[in-house]
Amino acid sequence: MEIENIELLLDGGKFAKALAAVKKVKPGHGKARLLFLKGEALRGLGLFARALKEYSLARKAAGGDEELELEILLSVARCARALGEEKLALDSAKHAVTISKRLGLYAEDASLEWALALRLTGRLAEAARLLEGLLKGYRKAGDLSGAAFALWALGGLYRLQGRYKDGIKAFEESLAAANKDGDEIEAGYALFGLGGILRVAGFMGRALDCYVRARKLFAATDDTFAKAYAECGTANVLRQLGRLEEAYAGYVRAHKLYSGLADWADLGFVEWGMGEIRKKNGDFVTALRHYRKAAELFKGRSEPRGEALTMLSLAALYYLMGQTAGAERQHDAAMKFIRLHGLHTHLEVFT
Repeated sequence: MEIENIELLLDGGKFAKALAAVKKVKPGHGKARLLFLKGEALRGLGLFARALKEYSLARKAAGGDEELELEILLSVARCARALGEEKLALDSAKHAVTISKRLGLYAEDASLEWALALRLTGRLAEAARLLEGLLKGYRKAGDLSGAAFALWALGGLYRLQGRYKDGIKAFEESLAAANKDGDEIEAGYALFGLGGILRVAGFMGRALDCYVRARKLFAATDDTFAKAYAECGTANVLRQLGRLEEAYAGYVRAHKLYSGLADWADLGFVEWGMGEIRKKNGDFVTALRHYRKAAELFKGRSEPRGEALTMLSLAALYYLMGQTAGAERQHDAAMKFIRLHGLHTHLEVFT
């Protein structure tokens, strides 16, 4: 009954209460499941690195329970994606697909995680084919939740490909499916995706509205990651609208939240945004410090777009500081990096 109650709390998004309940249970024969549920609570709170430690312990305690191992692997893949840990995401998703096929369980979940791992590593065409196939299946089955998630994933993929019109449509359809399903959390993430792509496409008013609406949806939840995302996304829009001090204050709040989650990849975008503001204010020394921190945070975390943005910003900053030769070298390196990864970051004039 204790484990069932914890699962109900997790299903209801009450992650802090679920974590507290887990800590009160004395480990018995269900130790592996309890460790897994502790990981799920931590993941729900946005504490991805801590969740991964619990999943590792749960796998060791699983004792040949392949169904539980499959559930753990799927959650490991989700955390690894959030942290930009490319190899762990790929390995976990691939292993999950293998076990899923053997057991005949969680086939769509495993395929979805594999597609998202491919997206993370830049294998966008493969990921798109899988996601579009899954979406077709979700729609045929009338699975609104599955369709909303697949559309959200496709929206992000289309954004990476520079297909803004397709991306906006995907996020709008994701939002509509989530609203029809009555899932406010899914709707909130659809709004994040929609706000992000509208921002880089230059639709500032609509983008800000999306972040304001998403912030309200997550305000009363335990999802610290979503709250940090809302702060960073809103700050990005405010920065582009020229409301620089409001934006910087938002980045400071996001910085604190992401640091508490040990989410270094997303913290890199915060440092980059802070650098952009300081550059516009003429504080080149502080801007340089922010950009260098961003570069360190992005390195090795499957965020090529973040790395590209930082490289381009450094080139512009060097030029402003009168270091023309260094600026040219930095810009050349940025363009080589961008083309190597098949990105269009240098064309994101509204970023």
